[in-house]
Amino acid sequence: MPRPLVFAAALLACGCNEIRYQTARLRANTPKLEVPKAAELPDRRATYDCRNGEPFDVFFPPGGAGAVLSLGGDDFALRELTTVAGKRFGDDRYELYMKEDGSVYVTLDEKPIREGCKQR
Repeated sequence: MPRPLVFAAALLACGCNEIRYQTARLRANTPKLEVPKAAELPDRRATYDCRNGEPFDVFFPPGGAGAVLSLGGDDFALRELTTVAGKRFGDDRYELYMKEDGSVYVTLDEKPIREGCKQR
């Protein structure tokens, strides 16, 4: 194999490796979200009842930067994520989907844990 091709292949392999680990490095450098306790949040909350599972609360902090999911006695700070329709919030494990028709569902590690939820 000619020397320039070997050099080009080595550069390409290094570049692919850099791209693969870039998201992990970015995630490690992002500041951690501080999860406020539910009692400290303003009265902008919604309670949802679901077909499967217990009800849960969602708190919307002022400014609309995200949401706090209160699920099973634990609170999780979720960032707003891009979506085609409705609203979507998430962190590394939990995602909250709010569809335009008013239905809501929650996933944990991409598996649904609350489905067919409607606001009280």
